[in-house]
Amino acid sequence: MPKDMTSVRHDRLSRIMAFLQSKGKATHEEIYSAGEYRSDRTLQNDLCYLRGVYGADIRYDIHERRYILESAGIFHVNLKITESEITALSAGLGMASHFLPHLKDSVRSLWEKLGKYIPDEILSLGSEVISSTMNAIPVAEIDAEIFRTLIESKRSGKSVNILYSAPGRMPKQWTLSPYDFYFRGNAWYVVSYNHKYENLGIHRISRIISASNSEEEYITPDEGGFDEGYVLSAWHVIPGKEKIPVKVRISEPLAETFREIKWHPTQKIKECDE
Repeated sequence: MPKDMTSVRHDRLSRIMAFLQSKGKATHEEIYSAGEYRSDRTLQNDLCYLRGVYGADIRYDIHERRYILESAGIFHVNLKITESEITALSAGLGMASHFLPHLKDSVRSLWEKLGKYIPDEILSLGSEVISSTMNAIPVAEIDAEIFRTLIESKRSGKSVNILYSAPGRMPKQWTLSPYDFYFRGNAWYVVSYNHKYENLGIHRISRIISASNSEEEYITPDEGGFDEGYVLSAWHVIPGKEKIPVKVRISEPLAETFREIKWHPTQKIKECDE
């Protein structure tokens, strides 16, 4: 048996798992091709391994004649990572812990797992980067289960019922078809189709008291998807449909500071004569 057989199989397992995750369901022939198999026995052994060791829920639907991935289970990652990539990863983990506060325990767990395979001096540098990314921007706490329910709703194309509490108002029940999420002004928001008003709406996730699956049909967004411009051009306010061009004249020395940052996606800088 070749010495690298374990890594070869690992790469093959990772490849077919990624394929199943992207497709959701696939025929025997499609998986056979994606994994570059040479025998059906090897394919069946790999599927058993994924179910038993990875904990993946993969079932075969006799009527559809397809394998269906219900849940991915755990992941085994085999990567070659440089010091700079570790630094980038640690910075990202630090930001995730801060801007997604409900993931703090997961971030800590992941960093501890990485620590078993990374030299102490590199790990120490990464830890310093993590602490330095914890800036003074406060973030509104969100319920992990509510956030997961909304994300799963978008992924699976199923609407959700939420109980929403706006400031100074009694909580109200809404049925939504979530389209996308964005972070703005210290809080996370979900952009969705409001089934009652039959229009796009924005809800602050930290104000959602509860979220559960709805029996109502998921409404697919117009024009095939979510328009990023809907929120990118709105700064810290709820956007409207009308677009208004704005010109701002800024004098030195303040102008030098404004040149350093792109404040708006449509921003264009023009040097003016005094």
